[in-house]
Amino acid sequence: MTRFTSVAYFLLCSLVLSTTASAAEISLSMNLDFNDPSDFNSGGDWTIVAKADERGIAGIVLELEDPTLNFDPGTGFLTPVGFEVEFSAVFGLRLEILQADNLSNPTLDVGVIGGTYPSTYVDDPNLALYGTNPDLGSFSGGVELATGTFDPGDVPTWFDNGSDFSQGNLFDNGAAIIGSVVADTTVRYLVPEPSSVALLGLGIVVFAGGRRRR
Repeated sequence: MTRFTSVAYFLLCSLVLSTTASAAEISLSMNLDFNDPSDFNSGGDWTIVAKADERGIAGIVLELEDPTLNFDPGTGFLTPVGFEVEFSAVFGLRLEILQADNLSNPTLDVGVIGGTYPSTYVDDPNLALYGTNPDLGSFSGGVELATGTFDPGDVPTWFDNGSDFSQGNLFDNGAAIIGSVVADTTVRYLVPEPSSVALLGLGIVVFAGGRRRR
């Protein structure tokens, strides 16, 4: 699939919309799991999850800073069941990931919390906001879209240059297309569980005490 094809897909969706997109919302979270939760330079794994209103996501384009992450099309797509379209490509510093329903047999409620789509995603209770990102609330019941890794010294980042940014289309109650909807984005990361922090502290104390007794 070429860049033209992905753009044409979303233009098509926009042309057949039957409802205004002003009240429609898509929220995306990039969840980071650092190899060392106390060291933001330790590298780790990233996963993108989504939540949406109306009758769920019909198609979505994720725009990411390519140099900050590793995405393998062979293993990185977590494409929801019923989404027949998946595509990724790099354009300069921008990684574009496209996932979508083929519209011939619409899969509704993808990303809708409490909807009919059987999403099993649950937020880890130790997720915290990274940096100055907005708090978009819980994504439990939303849907996972993509995953990958990031190298030591890198922290994954959303791409937004004012013309290329994450967006998508939604279904309405009649399975017609709403779009294009600009996605709200955030970044969250996993922090150590309190028990893990306590054990780490105890281990340091024991280790230090052991060295002093020698």
